[in-house]
Amino acid sequence: MTGCSNNPAPEAGVAATPTSSGTPSPEARFSVTSTTGYVPFGVQFIDRSIGHIDSWQWDVDNDGIVDSTARNPWYSYKDVGNYTVSLTVSGSDGSDIEVKTAFIEVNPHPGLANFSAEPTYGDGATTVQFTDMSTGNITSWAWDFESDGIVDSTEQNPTHSYTEKRRYSVTLTVTTAETTDRLTKQDYINLSGCPS
Repeated sequence: MTGCSNNPAPEAGVAATPTSSGTPSPEARFSVTSTTGYVPFGVQFIDRSIGHIDSWQWDVDNDGIVDSTARNPWYSYKDVGNYTVSLTVSGSDGSDIEVKTAFIEVNPHPGLANFSAEPTYGDGATTVQFTDMSTGNITSWAWDFESDGIVDSTEQNPTHSYTEKRRYSVTLTVTTAETTDRLTKQDYINLSGCPS
């Protein structure tokens, strides 16, 4: 007769220690999809613990606070830094903790698109000044003032004359030596004459 277990197979070379009841005592083990990335950095934590386990407690930034009690949580790191991660598992036969020091490395993003415009509201034909507010060592800019897939300007801080009385979404794509990032602001330029 075969059965299914809720626990994944342990990593190679790991053996559970039987307790007096004959069931393996909990041994905390975990891995992640990736340990290094740019802020904001999303990480999928994967429980690989062995033994009979009823609860999981994750401290993903070493501040002594339990950040998740899910078995396989997802967490987004929003600040640059190196993070120590701990997993505490508990069951009827005891508990165990695994700590991985400076396990997650979050680096500054090499380039994040951002911009502002003036004015963003009007009634009909209007000339708008766009200002690049991107971060990183930007090497090129591609502005799409109507989000129609056409690059309208490659200047850093362009102006654009709108002629129709409506709302416009604007997209800025920036490029660095390491990456490309894109930001679209939906209905950002409102020339409909209606304030809302």
